[in-house]
Amino acid sequence: MILIQLAVLVFVILFGIPSQIIDFKHRRKGAYLPGNEWDYYSTLSKTGSLEGKFMMWSAYGGISLIIATVSYLGYRLFTT
Repeated sequence: MILIQLAVLVFVILFGIPSQIIDFKHRRKGAYLPGNEWDYYSTLSKTGSLEGKFMMWSAYGGISLIIATVSYLGYRLFTT
């Protein structure tokens, strides 16, 4: 469990804080409508924007971290 906590801490420091800064910058410009973030950053990523690629990869990393945590907890629940 300590490994998951360390992974989450590292993820938040390396991806979470910069993602919030990038998102704040784009939201302040009014670049996308509320609820349309995924489409906006996906389009930016496809056009080659480094910020768009970073936002998409951090989203994919967060989703995979959640899946890994749920899998680990399910494994521990059913094997112990």
